Amino acid sequence: MSAPTITFASPTAAAGICYRVLMWENDALPEDTLTALRAQRARLLEAMQEAGLKGARGKLAQLASELKELNARGIEAPLAAIPAQADFFARAQKVADVLRREPQAQAFCISPGHVVMLLSPVGEEGVDAALARLVAATPDISWHPAPLIEAISAAEAERLAADYRTKAEQEEEERGTEDAAAEPFKHITVLRDEAVAALRPAPGRILVDATLGGGGHSELMLEQGAEVWGIDQDPAARRAARQRLSAYSDRLHVLSGNFRQAAQMLREAGAPPADGLLADIGISSPQVDCAERGFSFSADGPLDMRMNPSAPKSAADLVNNATEEELADILHEYGEERAARAIARRIVQERKKAPLTTTKQLADLICTVLPRKGKQHPATRSFQALRIAVNDELGALEDLLHSAMSILKSGGRFAVITFHSLEDRAVKRFFEQITRPEIDRPEWPAPRPNPDYVARLITRKPITPGDAELAANPRARSAKLRVVEKL
Repeated sequence: MSAPTITFASPTAAAGICYRVLMWENDALPEDTLTALRAQRARLLEAMQEAGLKGARGKLAQLASELKELNARGIEAPLAAIPAQADFFARAQKVADVLRREPQAQAFCISPGHVVMLLSPVGEEGVDAALARLVAATPDISWHPAPLIEAISAAEAERLAADYRTKAEQEEEERGTEDAAAEPFKHITVLRDEAVAALRPAPGRILVDATLGGGGHSELMLEQGAEVWGIDQDPAARRAARQRLSAYSDRLHVLSGNFRQAAQMLREAGAPPADGLLADIGISSPQVDCAERGFSFSADGPLDMRMNPSAPKSAADLVNNATEEELADILHEYGEERAARAIARRIVQERKKAPLTTTKQLADLICTVLPRKGKQHPATRSFQALRIAVNDELGALEDLLHSAMSILKSGGRFAVITFHSLEDRAVKRFFEQITRPEIDRPEWPAPRPNPDYVARLITRKPITPGDAELAANPRARSAKLRVVEKL
């Protein structure tokens, strides 16, 4: 059995210089071993400097290889053999939380006693600044003062990052098996038949489900013979979909990430141009119903709201650190909350006494500003706004909309299901932009060809759930489906 690790890799490749950095705890390796290694490293580095001055490239390459082998044999191999202590995951999670917020960190793998990072310098600061931030943020860990720092090529960095992405997905699968068995991912698929029918699944057709979720839409696509590429940033959703769709594993490809990078992810995975692309925007029932995810005020839980649990900032970070003006803008813009300024003011007042850390704390606070009237809870709009901000949902949607046509082949269809007016407005506006042959303005003598004209509307008006679906799933009441076809 391999040693436990916590692994992460950014979905986007680093640009420019990248460094592979190995840090370890001060007592992880015997000091006499390190002393001997330092002496050998010093001799090799001196010989490399001499070879470089003489222009002896062959000798320089040989010495560099010897140095790398020395590091691997003398430092990395002993570190890899360290057994995990009982508190490993608690300590490792602290390091992971710091590195996920670190601007330079492109990937990392935390193992017992040490961590390997891929760092890409930002601006004018070097990797030393990132390492100093890690040391300062983990005062309970005694880090060795001389980490190994190795400059690597962009290609090597991306290869290592790709390995880490695969390893991170495997870790999610292994750690989530027991939780998935204990708490099944129960989600009722919205507009299942209508959305899938719009994409015309059949044997030989390639369809992309950019919001895989529990696999409801993909299941119907696969049943009708299509090959499906599914994308989701939630590890619980991916686990559930793989289990549900295991009978179709030969035609199902599951990718980990946010759909805003769908085009890049599919390209890097070698996916062919698609015949159809589906995006079911918004939050799933299992996310809402799981108190530990912190999306809902119906049950007390941590103030989290991250669709991707590995994302660096939670709702608690936002609520406790944003300015009053920033909070008011978020609540007004994303929640269309008329009492946005009063709620933001109250949040700032309360967090001065103690940080807001649970959904109940925040919901109760909002109720002191907005007394309950009617069926809707006073915190509904504020929770929606914070969730959208934490996950940058509208920004992700815009990125998907503007890259969708590059995913499709000619004649391919793009179907989007939205659940609130901000999402639907963005989709409607974009679809109008790309399906209008000509554009006209009052100051122009005549209409002009539209440079963005690349598709035709399939749905003049949005498709909404029927009475039978609403009776079975009241949460579907605000769903709207819009579809276009690439010319």
